[in-house]
Amino acid sequence: MIVKDEDFYREYIRVWDDGAAADPPFITLGVEALLKDYYGDLLDAPPPFPVREGDTVLDLGCGWGRVLKPVMDRKANAVGFDISENMLGLAGRHLKKNGHTPALIRGDGTRLPFKDNTFDTVYSLLVLQHLSKENGKAILGEVLRVLKPGGTAYIRVPGRFAPENLLFSFLQFISIHIFRYNDPIRMRFYGVGEIKGLCKKLYSKCDIDAHEFRPPWNFHTKWTWHYIIVPKRFHKGLRRISDRIEEKANRGGWGFLKPFGVVLMVKAVK
Repeated sequence: MIVKDEDFYREYIRVWDDGAAADPPFITLGVEALLKDYYGDLLDAPPPFPVREGDTVLDLGCGWGRVLKPVMDRKANAVGFDISENMLGLAGRHLKKNGHTPALIRGDGTRLPFKDNTFDTVYSLLVLQHLSKENGKAILGEVLRVLKPGGTAYIRVPGRFAPENLLFSFLQFISIHIFRYNDPIRMRFYGVGEIKGLCKKLYSKCDIDAHEFRPPWNFHTKWTWHYIIVPKRFHKGLRRISDRIEEKANRGGWGFLKPFGVVLMVKAVK
């Protein structure tokens, strides 16, 4: 990671190590781990991208192995990579419990310890959001380097203009700049044009889909994460509305809605 402050670097890692000990599904999924009425059970959901048997795949920021497990279920030759030793310990136990022999490596995504042209697919789901934009650019470059020619990267980032993320951004600004709360994993948000522009400079092809057109579920503070303000009776209806808007935004000619998705999935081809 490109940092000038070693204390900050250690604090960043500590947050993930502590999260692995306290509540790994929540620290890696956030509110999505709580909203089973809306999302279903995500703990064994299929990967949100295609996986082919025999492909070499890198999970950059694998956490406790939630996505790595279904990737390996599909007989890909997958490697899990994370900055947190505790998360990797959880991933190893989770994968072995499910019949896999995991290849897990601890390290820094801005300096990947792999040779050029190693992987068919690299995915990184909501990792760049916790890194400075400088680090994000470095990771995009490293992902390009380790991809095989014609290989594909799937990078998921939070959309800047989703109502939920606008609220989050405002509350984060207040906590950091007024209350001086030092959050080493503070969120960074990306506009559609911004992330597409970064990828187009590096990759031969870049497409973006937007997902999750939903209202704010809570006030996104350290003390209120677990308090859902939208009653459960509305969750299934909101899911149907979100899915319909998502379909229109990505495939139905309503591309102007993409900036309002909570998450953006970038598909970039080397």
